[in-house]
Amino acid sequence: MSEVSSKDIKTESLWLMKGDCLERMKEIPDGSIKLIITDPPYRMTKRGKSCRPNWMPDNMGENVFNGKAPPFKDWLSMCYNKMQKDSQIYVFTNTVSLQEILNSSTEVGFKLHNILTMIKDTGMPNRWYLKQTELVVFLRKGAAYPIKDMTSRDWFTVVMPKNKNGKLHITQKPIEPIEKFIKNSSNVGDVVLDLFFGSGTTGAACMNTNRKFIGIEMDDHYFDIGSKRILESNKDE
Repeated sequence: MSEVSSKDIKTESLWLMKGDCLERMKEIPDGSIKLIITDPPYRMTKRGKSCRPNWMPDNMGENVFNGKAPPFKDWLSMCYNKMQKDSQIYVFTNTVSLQEILNSSTEVGFKLHNILTMIKDTGMPNRWYLKQTELVVFLRKGAAYPIKDMTSRDWFTVVMPKNKNGKLHITQKPIEPIEKFIKNSSNVGDVVLDLFFGSGTTGAACMNTNRKFIGIEMDDHYFDIGSKRILESNKDE
């Protein structure tokens, strides 16, 4: 097993890349990615306060996003180029950023399959109804091939990771829906990309489902945490 450090980690089934996704994605061959699952930086309020696993400080201050979020259109355009001719992408977002994600994805060439709703066991107070859901924009490049399990619903309930159960990141997602996305939209041995890998959920899910994984993370702390988790899930290395 590779030793974890704040440097790239590369094995037969993994490529964990430290750095800015807009720069590091240039190293990935065009047309090589079968599936993308990612939870990007997005605005939490209409005033523009942003948050995202990679750069969110523990104290949750006035501006909880401590860094410059890459424009949606910039990284979506690169994703489009890196993906295979007929492939799919899942992007986590919220209602504040939904329109921008949809507009940007259309501009770069993606077609909308569906908008999935993740119903969480936790909620966030809001003046316009308690926030207890998160959205997943499900897009395609090329042909509209069906998912593997066509009984899958466009909504699903989850139990969110908790600190008492070893939660690694403030916006960490449960692994179960990620594994389902992977199984529905790729085959064993395919390459899956997460350009904001944070706590490493997508990478760990790929190891559990026998897919290859490319992950990018710019924060040293979360690169180390996520890489360790992914490597521990990689039973073949």
